[in-house]
Amino acid sequence: MRLPDTFQPRRTPQQAQDEGILANGRRSITEPTMSSIVFVVSALEAIATSKEAHKKQQLGDSVQKALKDIKEHEPQLPDPEIIFAPLQLATKSGSIPLTTTALDCIGKLISYSYFSVPSSPNADKEASREPLIERAIDTICDCFQGETTPVEIQLQIVKSLLAAVLNDKIVVHGAGLLKAVRQVYNVFLLSKSSANQQVAQGTLTQMVGTVFERVKTRIHMKEARLNLSRLGKSAGNTSSFTIDATESVNDASGNMEETVEESAASEAPSGGDDGPKLTLKDLEHRKSFDDSQMGEGPTMVTQVKPAVTSPRSASGQTPPESTTDEGMDSEESEDEVYIRDAYLVFRSFCNLSTKVLPPDQLYDIKGQAMRSKLISLHLIHTLLNNNMLVFTSPLCTITNSKSNEPTGFLQAIKFYLCLSITRNGASSVDRVFEVCCEIFWLMLKFMRAPFKVCDLDIFRITLLTVCRKRLKSS
Repeated sequence: MRLPDTFQPRRTPQQAQDEGILANGRRSITEPTMSSIVFVVSALEAIATSKEAHKKQQLGDSVQKALKDIKEHEPQLPDPEIIFAPLQLATKSGSIPLTTTALDCIGKLISYSYFSVPSSPNADKEASREPLIERAIDTICDCFQGETTPVEIQLQIVKSLLAAVLNDKIVVHGAGLLKAVRQVYNVFLLSKSSANQQVAQGTLTQMVGTVFERVKTRIHMKEARLNLSRLGKSAGNTSSFTIDATESVNDASGNMEETVEESAASEAPSGGDDGPKLTLKDLEHRKSFDDSQMGEGPTMVTQVKPAVTSPRSASGQTPPESTTDEGMDSEESEDEVYIRDAYLVFRSFCNLSTKVLPPDQLYDIKGQAMRSKLISLHLIHTLLNNNMLVFTSPLCTITNSKSNEPTGFLQAIKFYLCLSITRNGASSVDRVFEVCCEIFWLMLKFMRAPFKVCDLDIFRITLLTVCRKRLKSS
C-alpha cells in the first residue's frame, strides 16, 4: 500500500467562518480586533467556567484578568501576553476538553498573526525571553506526551501546528518551524490511532510542501528583481525599453554555470583513468558543503511583502543605485532564510531515511522504524518531484559555513540525497526499493546537468551498488 501524497484536513463550519471573517474583513495583522477573532472570548469563557479554573487559582485569576483586559481595550485586543497566559495554563490542566479548547484558540491566534505582534507595554521586560510565537509553538508541542496522549489532543496538536506553518502573512522560520514539523512527524510515528496517523501524514506532506513552495516563490521574485534592476539600469542609456524578460536570468544562469565548470575542473582528478576510483565508502564521506555551523537557527518570523514593482518612482525618476542595491541585499538575506528552512527540512528526512534497521524490524511494515523510513523516503520523492526548480535553479543558493560563499542548493544537499539512495536503494523490502528507484530516476532525469563533472561518478557508483546488492539479495 502506497502512502498518499497529499491530505487536506477537513475544516469545521466554525473554522470556515473564522477564516471567512478574516478574508472579508481584511484586518491588519498588527491590529487584530474583537470583531475578527471573537472566538477568543468564547474560549476564555469556557476556561473560566471549568472546574479546573475554580480549583487552580493561578488559572482562574489569569483568565479573569484576560477577560477584564479585553473589555477595557475593546474593540482592540490587549497585550498578547495577557491572552496567551491563561491559554498556556489551560494546556497544563490535565483536562482533555480544556486542553483542546486552548490548543484550538492558540492555533487560530497564530493563523491570525496575533502572537507575532510585539507586546509594547513590557517590551524591555520581555526582551530576554523567547519570542511569543516560539513559546506558543512550544506550548502546542509540549502537549504531546507520546502514545499515551489522548487522541483528541493529538488531533488538535496537528491542526494547530498546521495553522502555524501555513500562515502566509507571518511566516515562521528556524527552530520553531522545525519543531512543528518534528512534532507532527512524532504524532504520525507514535500515535496508535490510524485516523490520527493519516491526518499527521497528510499534514506533514502539506507542511514540507509549503516550505518548498515558498522557496519557489522567492526564486520567481528574485528573477523579477533581476529583470527590473536590468531594466532600471538600461532605462537611462536608451529610449527603447524592449527587453527579453529572461535575459537577465539567463545571464545569471550562465555565470553560475561558468563557476560550476571552473570548480569542477579544479576538483576533477588529473591523470584520467589512472586516478583512484570512487568507491561507496568514499561517497559516504565525500561531503563538500559545510553546514556544521548552521544549526536550526533561532525562531523568527518574516512578513509577506507586496509584489515587486518597477524601480522607477511615481515621478518617473529612477531611485539612486545605492538605495536599489540596499533593497536587493535585504531581499537576498531574506531569501537565505527561506532556503535555509528548506535545506534543514530536506536534510532531516534524508537523515531519518538512512537509519539502519535491526534485522527483527526490517520486514515489519507497520513497525515504527520501517514507517519512519518509508515516510521519509516518500517525502524526499514528493519534494523532488514537485519542486525540482528549487534543486536545479542557479538562483537558489545557500551560504557555506566554512567559506561563507553561496552554494547551489543541489550541491549543498547532494551528500545527504545520495547517501539516502545508497543506503536504501538495494533494500530487499519492495516498498523501499520502489520509492528509491523513483527518486533515482528523478535524479538521472533532471540533475545530471547541474551536477559537477567530478560528481557524475556518484550516479555510476550509486547505480552499480544498488544493482549489485539487489542481485545478491535476490
